[in-house]
Amino acid sequence: MVSCSSNNPKAVAGKFLKAVNKLDFKEAKKYCDKDTQDLLSLMESFSKGEEADKAKANAHDDDFIITKVEENGDKAKVYYKTKESEKETSIDLKKVDGKWLVSINKEQGGKEQGGGMHDHDEDETNIPEEDDTTPDDAPEAQDSIPAAQ
Repeated sequence: MVSCSSNNPKAVAGKFLKAVNKLDFKEAKKYCDKDTQDLLSLMESFSKGEEADKAKANAHDDDFIITKVEENGDKAKVYYKTKESEKETSIDLKKVDGKWLVSINKEQGGKEQGGGMHDHDEDETNIPEEDDTTPDDAPEAQDSIPAAQ
């Protein structure tokens, strides 16, 4: 008899995070959707060499702790913290054919290393607006290439 206890957002996210932490992309791909698998393939292509070997050797299963899970129908968000940072980060999951899978889109993946992972310590509404430093009486920019006569 097979138990379904490993098919919940917390368990799937934990297995995914452990695999990514160890740069075991083959294992991590078992726990995510197709788009996320493609993103992991890209990450895998950049994680070769001495630095990657060092990171793999230093990775531990307890390098992060899952702090909470928010489930909403066929979507879930799993929050976690790493040993190095007190920042709470989240990872999105969705239920596909009855199985929970990590789902990171390319925009999310570019925001942070490990992708689809969202930082929850910073308030994005407090970003200062850029000042327009062009004086009002400045001449309009001209083409630097003269027109043919």
